[in-house]
Amino acid sequence: ILDGITNPSFSDFTYYFLMNVVGLSKLWFAILTLIGQICMLIGVVIYELALKATEVRTILLINVILVIIGAWASYMFAMRWNLEIGISDYAFLIFTDVVFGAITTAFNLLPIMTLLARITPKRIEGTMFAFLTGVSNLDQGVIQPLMGAWINGQFVGVTKDDLSGYPTLMLISFFTAFLGFALLPLIPKKADIEESNEERALQEKKDNFERSERRK
Repeated sequence: ILDGITNPSFSDFTYYFLMNVVGLSKLWFAILTLIGQICMLIGVVIYELALKATEVRTILLINVILVIIGAWASYMFAMRWNLEIGISDYAFLIFTDVVFGAITTAFNLLPIMTLLARITPKRIEGTMFAFLTGVSNLDQGVIQPLMGAWINGQFVGVTKDDLSGYPTLMLISFFTAFLGFALLPLIPKKADIEESNEERALQEKKDNFERSERRK
């Protein structure tokens, strides 16, 4: 929820910018979406091969850095600087928004799911993973777009017919990406998780012993 509040999404405005300003066809938009899904699979493979044993907080730190780089690339695209340096729109989109967006999704969701698996008590795993899925959808599908729409309505005023302020939205997205660093201390380290699990195991043994004594 904190991520949704501090990380506004302007995806709806990006769609109209791509269609009305860049002149991207719906076919190419679908192709970019497909490439993004493939990149997400690549991110999963990278996590499995190289990052599975790494501290969750460290992986999320990498994710924040990638989000910042991707947000700056989006601002460059909104300013059309890619054309000034000789990079076509299609090439820039594929190697910035699509790749960074998809890989950071994998670097964000998988570590959180791994963390949840480590800290969830027995017999409530299904409930907790359902809760995680619900909160993630609330974050990405409701809170982030809502915050983006509110910021635009209050301060920028971009519409599908007037996209002159779209670069300002991307600049806001760039600066708010740095707020991810403030959320990292909320993520426990492996030592904290192991200590918590040991305390929980001792408490369960104590409770089982007390129940056994009461039955006697």
